[in-house]
Amino acid sequence: MTGKYIIKNASHVVSMDNTIGNPTNCDVLIEDEYIRAVGPNLKSSSDHTIIDGTDVIVCPGFIDTHRHTWQTQLRTVATDHVLPDYILYLRQIYGSSYTPHDAYIGNYCGALESIDNGITYLVDHSHIMNSPEHADAAVQGLIDAKIRAVFCYATYMNPTWEGSCMDKEREETTPDWRLKDAERIKEKYFQSNEPGDLLRMGFTLSEPDLTPIDQLVREIQHARSIGAKVITAHSSHGKWDPGNFIVRRLGQKKMVGPDLLFSHGTSFSEDELLLIQEYGVGICSTPDTELQMGMSHPIAFKAKDLGCKASLGVDVCCSTPADMFRQMRLLLQAQRHLEHEALTGGALNMARKCEEVLEMATMGGAKAVGLDKVIGSITPGKRADLILVKCDNLRMFPIHDPIGALVLYANGSDIETVFINGEIVKSGGKLQVEWPKLREELRASVKSIMARSKKAPLEDLKAARDEFIKALVSRE
Repeated sequence: MTGKYIIKNASHVVSMDNTIGNPTNCDVLIEDEYIRAVGPNLKSSSDHTIIDGTDVIVCPGFIDTHRHTWQTQLRTVATDHVLPDYILYLRQIYGSSYTPHDAYIGNYCGALESIDNGITYLVDHSHIMNSPEHADAAVQGLIDAKIRAVFCYATYMNPTWEGSCMDKEREETTPDWRLKDAERIKEKYFQSNEPGDLLRMGFTLSEPDLTPIDQLVREIQHARSIGAKVITAHSSHGKWDPGNFIVRRLGQKKMVGPDLLFSHGTSFSEDELLLIQEYGVGICSTPDTELQMGMSHPIAFKAKDLGCKASLGVDVCCSTPADMFRQMRLLLQAQRHLEHEALTGGALNMARKCEEVLEMATMGGAKAVGLDKVIGSITPGKRADLILVKCDNLRMFPIHDPIGALVLYANGSDIETVFINGEIVKSGGKLQVEWPKLREELRASVKSIMARSKKAPLEDLKAARDEFIKALVSRE
């Protein structure tokens, strides 16, 4: 439940609001869903719960603009995978092995993991729509976790094989059933779909690099017709880019708009980036995935320099945790290295600053999903989505630079409190859930998924994977 709170004497408030700055010994007043005031010695009443801000950094909650939340049960299975491995095992085997209950547990626990690590908003790129029941379950998982999110219904069809959780007859006779089902989900759960709503409806396009342009146009038109607020898609994966210049071609079809959000985009051409900037399209870089899976260098800084809405995402927990601290520092240090190596001599000035990646993880994300007036900074009138990071341990104390501390020193274990929409969802360093009981439910789900996955026709699926990769790297 929301209520009235005052954070007293926070050692540092990193507001991400230029008019407020980064004050020290500062109070933050929260009433119901909103931040009401930021400043020293704020007045409060007896019905405000006091939170001691001593040795605490108060920061906006992180905004993850690309996450396949359902994959929680597959943690660590892809730590040594490149993209073809991921396509085979995650998309063609494990994805087809999920029941609706597995989709629920994956989304619920995945969203909780995000909250535990200070992520208060995520874009759920949900390509686990094995049935209408899977769609309901995935949405319910996000609702029950109490995270702020946009649920992006994906039309991707996991392959059918004997023993999988796919309905072969439905896939063969009504291959477009997901488009109609997305309308059902919108009407059932998202009749409001306003900016302040905790959970909103979005849509995920078919893989643009492999989908005919006219089909993409129809999908975008369909998404807009049902009121999807974010339309997201993978695109332009560096060495895996077939050279179709999807953004350019969507521009020619007059389909580019601020409701689009592209993930990865490491090989976007400059004219595509300029089109993205002109129309206010969001871009999400996922440094861990892009650097591991051979997708080339993250485009975030290049996009930011051109005025694009650059943001960050975790992507897949099968190879990385839902940890935005990790994404910020990986991106920052990789970019520093890239620019320092390009110099003819040694670096005399730091190429990139910590604040740049913190902005991508907060306000940059808010801008990318069209919610910069609602979340992303500690600004009076915005929703109270914020985190309290303790800085009194041996690794975090003392603090000379709170932004540097957040980007290069902190991790999820330092997060003492998380507010989402004015409600405390993590307190005393612990989530508000009965984890031992939930862990056993998650364990049972993992066991059942793995048992079904062993029935997959591995050699046939390898051949299908090879055809997918061949199509991906063959240029028109």
